[in-house]
Amino acid sequence: MDESECRACRLHATRTQVVVGRGPRAAQVMIIGEAPGRDEDRTGLGFQGAAGRVFEDILAFLGLRRDEIWLANAVRCRPSIDGKRNRAPRPDEIATCRQWLERDLGEVQPKAVVTLGRVAFESVTGRPWDTHQRVEPVPISHAAQVFGLYHPAYLIYRRNLQSAYRDDMRRLRERLVALNIPLAPPTGPWTNADAPEGGR
Repeated sequence: MDESECRACRLHATRTQVVVGRGPRAAQVMIIGEAPGRDEDRTGLGFQGAAGRVFEDILAFLGLRRDEIWLANAVRCRPSIDGKRNRAPRPDEIATCRQWLERDLGEVQPKAVVTLGRVAFESVTGRPWDTHQRVEPVPISHAAQVFGLYHPAYLIYRRNLQSAYRDDMRRLRERLVALNIPLAPPTGPWTNADAPEGGR
């Protein structure tokens, strides 16, 4: 079945379109979000709107670009209340959509998977999300290492996490460098002089 035509769960009835995983098949880094919101459902692209702007800052600090990562969501259709307000995806929706996540992991086989938020981390690893384990490597069967982060939306609503998120980004960049993933020099609002240099 084509992912863009999936009707395996209730979400197909209220979505505008499936927000499919996309990126180069040789991507060394895969980034997984939770689920599409209104902007993503409208455009068909991951991480748009306010959370998308934070996501761009994350990529800039890591030294990555959208066109060189694989970007997907744990749930590919927007969970909403009557197509109006976003809601959290339900366990059965996450489980039903996991087939597409497994397909992405198997076909791309990235060196690193970065999960953004609890839903993404638990869907990829099958383990409960523990905020104290952020950025600690978790191996999975596809030979990738998984690194969990807070969802970027947290920085919109919880400004007190700015410092912790910046520290997480620095540690994640170190992890990616250790995996020999080529990174551009860090830029953007989290840039500082002692950020680890990449190999690009």
